[in-house]
Amino acid sequence: MAYHDFPWQKGSSDSFAKLLSLSLPALQGKSVLDVGCNEGYFCGWAAFQKAALVHGIDREPRFIEQARVWFPSCTFSCKDWTNLGARKYDVILCLSALHYAADQEALIRLLMNTLEPDGLLVLEIGVAEGDAEEFTPIARSVTAENDDTRLFPTFAKVRAMLAPYAHKYMGQSVMQRGDPLPRHVIHVQRKRPLAVLFMDGHYSGKSTVSGSLLRPDIFRVYGEKVYHGIHDGEIAASAELKQRIGYVEGTRHMMPPAITTQICKDGLLPQLAGVFFELAGQRDFVLEHYIPPGYRLKMAELCDGAGYFVVDVALFTAHKKDAWVMKRPAYAQYEAYRKYLERLCDIDEQAYLATNPDVARAVAEGKLPDAKYHYRHFGRREKRKLR
Repeated sequence: MAYHDFPWQKGSSDSFAKLLSLSLPALQGKSVLDVGCNEGYFCGWAAFQKAALVHGIDREPRFIEQARVWFPSCTFSCKDWTNLGARKYDVILCLSALHYAADQEALIRLLMNTLEPDGLLVLEIGVAEGDAEEFTPIARSVTAENDDTRLFPTFAKVRAMLAPYAHKYMGQSVMQRGDPLPRHVIHVQRKRPLAVLFMDGHYSGKSTVSGSLLRPDIFRVYGEKVYHGIHDGEIAASAELKQRIGYVEGTRHMMPPAITTQICKDGLLPQLAGVFFELAGQRDFVLEHYIPPGYRLKMAELCDGAGYFVVDVALFTAHKKDAWVMKRPAYAQYEAYRKYLERLCDIDEQAYLATNPDVARAVAEGKLPDAKYHYRHFGRREKRKLR
């Protein structure tokens, strides 16, 4: 069975659901590299988004050959990732491929060095259970002829590998046939040196806060992780909150800003804050979660009322108009891409057979199932006329 799932072939990967789970930024005008591109599904998406340059690499010749047929506006190379060349890219995709690398940390370093300074690496990786900072051997498929055992990192190991970079957990990807582990999506960027500015007046708490917030052991509340826990019944919450927390249809990816905005509009911010406080348990904590601008003061007041000394840190990057990695395509664009792929193989059966008599003879003799099969596998590559 093929790996990528297209309208004309069933693959072992639900490619459209995975696309929704990746939280890719808008790619118009950007340069994109897909490492381990297979038949080019995600290269096709980048081209559909009007990326300025799209390049895919894979070491399997038949995948590259097929990708070139379906997405001629992209370029493809049949090679592995040991030499990515001197070019820098705005976005690099490494999807379900890291476990194939002999040295996973070295591959991450290579990919990060191939990014533009403000570029984005999108990782989709299987993560093993356990608290230790280690790789765990996991059997993906074991037969008499083949033992496909690979090393998968724990979350502690993932954090250690990504410690030199700025990274954000985006949520769980879709499960695929034969997956031994759940897959997770992480966005990675180059880390910039910090400038932490405590600029309030004398005796405002600057020294106390700087000594507390910058401790490596401080408890962190990740809002998106909390949403996943509430949805899956792992974190207690009211029925009203649960009703407003859900996944994008067909995926395990959430849109936290939209969910939080609705929670605030519905007057449920105190309930959400209560969940955060329960998790923190009167400890110092850092909240990493989007709160709409009009409700930030309300959130600060709730923290103050719960007995916390409140520090509201405003990040300049969040207000920059050119922060392109924050911009996401509308869902309608994903649906438009799916329909575009469907049209690639939508041919008139009778007209194609009439135009290509040799194909008609092969179908009549039972050598081919139908005209669409020939067009998908041979005709498009051979530039056959449709009518």
